[in-house]
Amino acid sequence: MKVSLKWLSQYVNIDGLSAEEIAHKLTFAGIEVEEIKHVAYGTNLVVGEIIECQEHPTSNHLHILQVDEGKFGLHQIVCGAPNARVGLKVIVARENAQLPKLTITKSVIRGVESDGMCCSLVELGVDPKYLKEQQINGIEELPQDAPVGREDVLNYLNLDDVVLDLKLLANRSDCLAILNVAREVGALFNRKVKIPQPLDFKTLKSDFIVSSNTSLCPQISVREVHGVKVKESPKWMKDFLLASGVRPINNVVDIANYIMLLTGQPLHMYDEDKLESHQLQVTASYQGDFVALDEKTYSLINNDIVIMNNENVSCLAGIMGSLKCAVTESTQNIVIEAATFDAKSIRHTTTRLNLSSESSQRFIKGINRDQAKYVLDLAADLLKNFADAKEIYEIKSDDKLTHTKVEIRCSTSYINKRLGTNFELELIINTLKRVNLEIKDFDGDNFVAIVPSYRIDISLNADLSEEVIRLLGFEHVKSELPKQQTTVGGLKPLQFHKRNIRDFLVANGFYETLNYTLINENLAKYFSSFNVEEEYVLLNPMTEDHKIVRKVLLPSLLETLKYNISRQARDLKLFEVSEVFTKGKCETHLAVVLFGNDNYRHLLNKIPFGYEHVKGIFESIMNMFGINKSRYQINRISQKYPEFHPGRAAEVSINKKVVAIFGEAHPNFVKEFDLFKGNLVMLEVNLSEILALKTSEIKAIAPSKYQSVERDLALVMSKEITSDELIKVIIKEGHGQVSKVEIFDVYEGEHIQKNMKSVAVKITYEDNSKSFVSEEINALENKIKDALKTKLSAILRS
Repeated sequence: MKVSLKWLSQYVNIDGLSAEEIAHKLTFAGIEVEEIKHVAYGTNLVVGEIIECQEHPTSNHLHILQVDEGKFGLHQIVCGAPNARVGLKVIVARENAQLPKLTITKSVIRGVESDGMCCSLVELGVDPKYLKEQQINGIEELPQDAPVGREDVLNYLNLDDVVLDLKLLANRSDCLAILNVAREVGALFNRKVKIPQPLDFKTLKSDFIVSSNTSLCPQISVREVHGVKVKESPKWMKDFLLASGVRPINNVVDIANYIMLLTGQPLHMYDEDKLESHQLQVTASYQGDFVALDEKTYSLINNDIVIMNNENVSCLAGIMGSLKCAVTESTQNIVIEAATFDAKSIRHTTTRLNLSSESSQRFIKGINRDQAKYVLDLAADLLKNFADAKEIYEIKSDDKLTHTKVEIRCSTSYINKRLGTNFELELIINTLKRVNLEIKDFDGDNFVAIVPSYRIDISLNADLSEEVIRLLGFEHVKSELPKQQTTVGGLKPLQFHKRNIRDFLVANGFYETLNYTLINENLAKYFSSFNVEEEYVLLNPMTEDHKIVRKVLLPSLLETLKYNISRQARDLKLFEVSEVFTKGKCETHLAVVLFGNDNYRHLLNKIPFGYEHVKGIFESIMNMFGINKSRYQINRISQKYPEFHPGRAAEVSINKKVVAIFGEAHPNFVKEFDLFKGNLVMLEVNLSEILALKTSEIKAIAPSKYQSVERDLALVMSKEITSDELIKVIIKEGHGQVSKVEIFDVYEGEHIQKNMKSVAVKITYEDNSKSFVSEEINALENKIKDALKTKLSAILRS
């Protein structure tokens, strides 16, 4: 936001204040001044008149001028400007004049003495983009009534102005208006602010219809003004627009821009005679092409807010008007529109179309929603005075806003506690009044602050404390640490368990990975059966590869595995612990992948990764959590997991709910995922479900003082019986006297029936209170044999 101090001084008294002082105060109050820039600069300037102009004898483009400089006499100047001529009033930089890029001295140009220089505005530092081509290529032509010999040339041309370039934070969009900057300066320097009020004028009844059928535009107001004359704007208005970085066009358009810069409320002017009917309707459901004022065609979609006249788009709301109803030199009747549009929708449209404007930036950042009548009255007043408007009509509106001012209950103690200060109530109230907050219902500590509508950044108690300290100065905040109760730090249970898992896996040679939460559609289809909740899909993803919020970790981990394998990495063990998100819940998962071989004695002994490796990892984690094998069931994996080998994978259930899947990858999946040939085993665990189980602390048991006894059994049973089922029956029938069961051989083939297998187990019998005798062991062993025969149809191999 560019702020002209000359324009600012019309609304707040800044006499005696330098631009540097104002900039310093604003910056330390949270409104950073990025640059202080003079509109034009030059010393030792004077208004002169060319009384003689001759061609230079040795040049085809230079002129030898005799310039009358009033009380400074007649001086000869060599000038190369094509528009130099007798009778022209010009700006003369005299000897020793300091200009932005050079110092003027007496010189000899091609043998002719030159005492001074006739200047263009560009040479005085005026930005060329706001000047006409004639002004850029030639010297500045002053009005014929310009007083010859006048020294304060920049003041005469209204160029003795300083512009502050404000770098506003997102919360101070109110300072995109000169009036609100004036209020800010008035508050900081405790000076009175004058807000311009439109003069009274008679209004006529209007039959114009305005409406909005979308919540993206809760308010729209219009006013007809007839009999305007489109012409050049007054010089003072053009100067203020130029200082603010806006190029003047004509008086009607300039008035709209002037009011936008003054109040922060964008206006749009329609040529009423180019509208097909006396109605405007706001909608967000139009789809089609739109030709804007820049003469380019834009394709509009749903949720682009537009203002329609019958079936025609008259304006891309808040961004740019239609070329079809633009104000031109022949315009006589206009319709002025002031509205409130949804910031998010304007931002999306602006970004998608790459079409930004001063208006759209104000709607995106936030405007005062309560000033439509004021700005329309101000516009009518200016059109009457500077566009010769003959007829001014009443305001017609569709307004669904409540216009209730924000009230904040606060207290002196709260503000002082938050700031670490000792301000009195009276000082706090007077300070808040300086920023136009109305204070009521206050006692010795409490009060209610009513916020003016233009301060959309103030809504909480904390905002009031911020206003107090930025006005009174941060030097009131003491440089000491606040008093706080000392507490003992610690990890939450979930954090503790996650750290233990990481430590365990890293200690066993695993590498931890961190992957993006967002994945593409192709990855999202894998392992989706493990988490049946519906995933989140982004409506406007940055890329197609970051479109879906993952609900399992294995796809991301496998992508990382593939990336490393393709770069010559081999024999990898990777894991990730992270949260996954679905529309139903948020859970913590663990994923593990092993690829290649398990190396023993470095490369001397390699064992391919298989089902037993990943099963051992899972059981170790469960042991670490204190969850006994009897509390979960490991079952052969079902057909709903095509990523796993059906004979070498399993799913784990607790209370009939699947909490983990692990095993070897299906060869087809390895090929489909484009992994190199190698052994791949995988594990995914829902840690949230497992950690929700109640467990007791793991207790250490002293070794038995008595001798243990080992006996082997060779059993023939169905292939469908798992080793877990076999071990559970033996331990259960052992009634605490079986301390260990180990399977040391499995045989299928000759002498064994089809669909049967022979399993050899070693059973360790142990009692902490006594030594066994043979009769006791035999009785216990017979009981176990009977249970195996009854429950599993397992018989001794003969």
